[in-house]
Amino acid sequence: MRARYYPTKRLYSDRGKFMVEVEVRVAKIQCEKLLGMAEVGSEIAFDVNASLSETSRNPGLLTLDFDLAFETQPMVAKFFLAGSAMIRGKDEEIQDLITLENQDSAPDVFMKIYEKVYAILYLLSGTIAIPYPTPGLIKKTQIYSTKGAIQPFVIAR
Repeated sequence: MRARYYPTKRLYSDRGKFMVEVEVRVAKIQCEKLLGMAEVGSEIAFDVNASLSETSRNPGLLTLDFDLAFETQPMVAKFFLAGSAMIRGKDEEIQDLITLENQDSAPDVFMKIYEKVYAILYLLSGTIAIPYPTPGLIKKTQIYSTKGAIQPFVIAR
């Protein structure tokens, strides 16, 4: 199944002034229901593996590719979403959005991407009749590589 998703998210400063714009495009969606059983109303955990990679950078524009892999615990389903995010704004503000504040957090741009794909994950969960993910799925992040400007990371619930 392939789908494109084109909503645009604008981020504003405390004064309401336009800062950066993040456009997320989902190019690939895979969803697989496994043999494990989950009863309606039961709770499952989602393990998330994510990576971001810079594909192009121009003044005022940065393009990132992303991969998000979700596995449930207990193992009842797997999801994979891939696509790109285009970030427009001032170079300093773009850099702030992609910079890690500390080693235990994801870059802010990842959270903006996740906000967009959460709706897809929620709909797919209902479609294959497994318990829905909670909105606060992402609680803690851990870096597993430090190569490049944008670093891949693992997200644990």
